[in-house]
Amino acid sequence: DIDWRRWFPADPTPRTVDLPTYAFQHQHYWLEEPAGTTGDAADLGMVSAGHPLLGACVELAEADSYLLTGRLSRTAPPWLAEHGVAGTALVPGAAIVEWVLRAAD
Repeated sequence: DIDWRRWFPADPTPRTVDLPTYAFQHQHYWLEEPAGTTGDAADLGMVSAGHPLLGACVELAEADSYLLTGRLSRTAPPWLAEHGVAGTALVPGAAIVEWVLRAAD
């Protein structure tokens, strides 16, 4: 029996779908993300990075190696929309320096 609370502490009853029994049915079975959710690192079994621009800190198999993750869009964080060229949002240098300092921490 699977302990779902270990892998999904926020919602111990994960969503499921019925899969096709015929291999060539050509129908997609992607789970839709609920509207308004961005995901939480802790819900996925990861450790929070403790930074507003970084979502999670994942320890890699190599010794002393970590992967810092995060999500950016033109609307989140809101100030990123102000840093654009020709309709494309650009991450300002100060944010990159902030990421480097957090990664070195």
